[in-house]
Amino acid sequence: MKPLNSFFSDLSLHNIRLFTAFISLLFSVLAFSTDQLINSDGVLYLNMAKAYIEGGLAATAAMYDWPFFSILIAVIHQFTGIQLELSGQIINSLLFVVFTDALVLIANKLLANLRYVFIASLIILCFSTLNDYRSYIIRDIGYWAFISISIYRTIIFLEKPNWQNGIYWQLSSLLALLFRVEAIVIILATPLFIVFQLGFRDGLKSAIKLCSLFLLGGVLAAAVFTQQQGMKSSFGKLLSVTEFLDHSSITEVFHEKATILGKELLSQYSERYGGMILASGLVYMLLAKIITGLSPLNLIFFTMAKVQQKTGSSESNTRRFLLFFIGINLIILLTFLFKHYFISTRYAVMLITAVVLLMLPAMCRLIDDYWLAKNKFALTIIPFLLLASIIDTFTTSVTKGYIKETAIWASQNLPENSRVLTNDIFIDFYFHENEPKARLKLDRTLQTNKQFDYFIVIEKPSHAERKKQYANWNLIPIHYSENSRADKAVVYKVLNIDN
Repeated sequence: MKPLNSFFSDLSLHNIRLFTAFISLLFSVLAFSTDQLINSDGVLYLNMAKAYIEGGLAATAAMYDWPFFSILIAVIHQFTGIQLELSGQIINSLLFVVFTDALVLIANKLLANLRYVFIASLIILCFSTLNDYRSYIIRDIGYWAFISISIYRTIIFLEKPNWQNGIYWQLSSLLALLFRVEAIVIILATPLFIVFQLGFRDGLKSAIKLCSLFLLGGVLAAAVFTQQQGMKSSFGKLLSVTEFLDHSSITEVFHEKATILGKELLSQYSERYGGMILASGLVYMLLAKIITGLSPLNLIFFTMAKVQQKTGSSESNTRRFLLFFIGINLIILLTFLFKHYFISTRYAVMLITAVVLLMLPAMCRLIDDYWLAKNKFALTIIPFLLLASIIDTFTTSVTKGYIKETAIWASQNLPENSRVLTNDIFIDFYFHENEPKARLKLDRTLQTNKQFDYFIVIEKPSHAERKKQYANWNLIPIHYSENSRADKAVVYKVLNIDN
């Protein structure tokens, strides 16, 4: 077996980036080809793209107030003629390439040599938490990609604080903001880090260079935002950031919920601890999301490195900024959590990714040492773990293609001008995507008073109680598809609806 030094003697950062980009694109194509159903948020963004094509910004505002991602999908569709769903898949596949490339660039700033960087690229490509979202059509991927570039450009700016590097940082940060509004917190916080890092006088001068275009364009952007028709309502989420600064409102709601917890669930002797229990429960929820999001593979590698004392790392601008970035994201997530009382792993992806980046020096050094020592056990188990992580990500035991199949069948086979009812957003989306002759209405609650000729519904053994909503309707099944779990999508002919 060749030593890794010899094996990668001609390896360059450029080649590692090309390798990572190619595999990342391949993984995204694989993810979209194996996942038979679009995600629910994707339905919203694609419907917004339709609305933008048909009615402009004002039409998107009625659906959601941050439309850039949907506009991007609509523009690709209009210029190429590619279906909206495929346009979204192409955009997100390319954004994932940008994302993983940015992570490799950051890793290059953290790691000692290109051997480590190549190992880091493998860890990044096999990172299950990221790969789980490859088949999603979501704006988050654009945010992850460009905020990662923003992190890298900050690191470069710290090394060489000139106007050009400042402009690169602003462009990447602005693109991140167009995908997700929380980027504005990172944009506002980064100059403060520059000031503290470089000292007040030099840091202030550098911060001005860093934010030059933002400072010059802020007034103009504000004028356009307030005067352009439809702009304020379409991008209204930008104004919602101020809600997170309303400390009194967040505190008031917290006290109300803590009081309910204390009175309803706790005894009179422990009622006063309601607030502490609620707060600790919310914090535990966030920590659980972060720990599980780090993925078993990374935790195993890092634990092995810790046990073998391979975790030592020197302080650097990159490491310090990543720690700062993690701190800012913790503040964002905790504020969101205490305002909305739920959290998704997706919202914490950038915090989790930053933590993994800080773990990379130890993990890469561990794997490299095993290779150089020709440790046969380790060199057998490590590729197995990497491969297992990939296989676990791209395989599923239960398919959802039956929903899409039924919707397409209904769009092509139900009589022209017949009236169709469904309560499922996926049926609604795929029905309208396939040039139907019939007219379909989506009613999530099934409270409509209108008469319909056909009814399409998802029926699952695990949700049998939902059939009670239409149990008294006179229905005859005319078509259905199901998966191995006996989940069905059924097309009923409606003989009579007893309203």
